[in-house]
Amino acid sequence: MIEIHADELQPGDVIEYAGHRHLIALVDRRPGWLWPIATDDSGWAIALDHHVIPVYRTPAQAAA
Repeated sequence: MIEIHADELQPGDVIEYAGHRHLIALVDRRPGWLWPIATDDSGWAIALDHHVIPVYRTPAQAAA
């Protein structure tokens, strides 16, 4: 487990939100002032601000 700013999430990361783990499938970063949006395969989505959050990342992802 590592801690990163939420807007640094990438596909393949796993986060825990409200007691449920979510495997991030897509991070939609649009131009302009909007926060990025992360989604999982179930349709769950969250706007990514700049708070520090715990993330479960594979060793290969962490090294990249």
